[in-house]
Amino acid sequence: MINENLFKKSISFWNLKNDEFELLAHRENITYKVYDLKGSCFVLRFHRKNYSDYDEIKSELLWLKNLKIFGMNVPGPILSINNRLIEKIQDQFITLLEWQNGLPLSMIDKTKDNTFRSLVYSNLGEALAELHLLSDKWVKPHNFNKRKWDINGLLGNNPIWDKFWKNPELTKDQSNKLFNLKKKYHSFFINIEKNLDYGLIHADSVRDNVLVDKSGKVSLIDFDDSGYGFRLFDIATVLFHYINKKDFLNIKKNIIDGYLKNRDLDFKFLNHFILLRSFTYIGWNISRINETNGHERNKKYIENTFNLIKTLEIEL
Repeated sequence: MINENLFKKSISFWNLKNDEFELLAHRENITYKVYDLKGSCFVLRFHRKNYSDYDEIKSELLWLKNLKIFGMNVPGPILSINNRLIEKIQDQFITLLEWQNGLPLSMIDKTKDNTFRSLVYSNLGEALAELHLLSDKWVKPHNFNKRKWDINGLLGNNPIWDKFWKNPELTKDQSNKLFNLKKKYHSFFINIEKNLDYGLIHADSVRDNVLVDKSGKVSLIDFDDSGYGFRLFDIATVLFHYINKKDFLNIKKNIIDGYLKNRDLDFKFLNHFILLRSFTYIGWNISRINETNGHERNKKYIENTFNLIKTLEIEL
C-alpha cells in the first residue's frame, strides 16, 4: 500500500480530491481511481520500482498520447500542475491517466450471449491491428526507449521475465526439457526473424487489460509491459488465456478475422508464440511464488506449459 503522506503529496500534483478515491489494483503497479474537483475520474498510478526507468515511462506516455491523437481508444496521460507527464517523490514515479469506461473482458467471457462475445473478440483483434498499424505510422522521438520482447528478451540467457527454466518448482526433467526447448527455439527464431512482423506491441493484453463497453467496443489499458516485439506475441498473449476453453478455436478465429480487417499478418507461427508466452509466465512467477496463491498459480503455469507442448502441433 502507499503511505498516506506519499498519496497526499501525489494527488496534489494534479489538484485531485483527497477524500474520494478507490484502490483499483495492488499488483505490479499500485493504481487508484481518483477524482478532480469537477468530479471527473482518472487513474493514479504508482509505478513498480526497478522495472521501468524514467525514459521508458515517458516513452510509454508519449506513445499513448499519440495513439489518442490518431483516434485509438486508449487512456491518454494527464499533465501535472508542473506541466510534467511524470512526477517523482524520492524513488517513486507517479503518473495520471484518463479513465476508460467498460467491463473487463474476463466478465464478458461469462456472458451466454455468444453473438456478443464473438463481436467482442473480433473487435479485440481489430484493436490490436489498429495498435500495430498506428504505431508503425508514428514517428518516434529520438530518445524513445522501450524494452524489447525480441528473441533475446524471450529466449536469451536473461529473459525479461526471468529464467523460466530455473523455476524452483520444476522437476529436474522439466527444467532440462524447457532449457533444451529454449535453445531450439532460439536457433529456430534466429533463422526466421527477418520474416516476422516486429514493432511496438502491448505485450500484456490479458483479459483484465481489455475493457468492453455496452456496444462491444474495446479499450486497451495498462501499457506498463509494452515495448518492441513480435506482433504474433500480442495475439498469443490473448489466446494463451483461452487455450483450455472448449470454444478456443472459435475465439481464435474471431480474433484473427478481426485483426485481418485492419491489417495483414502471417499467422503461420502463432502456435509457437502461444508456447513462448507460456514460458514467460513460468519465469514471471519465480519472484512471486511465496505470494498468496503463488504456489497454486505456479503449478497451473507449469501444467499448462507442458500440456501445450504435448497438444500444440509445433514442429521445429
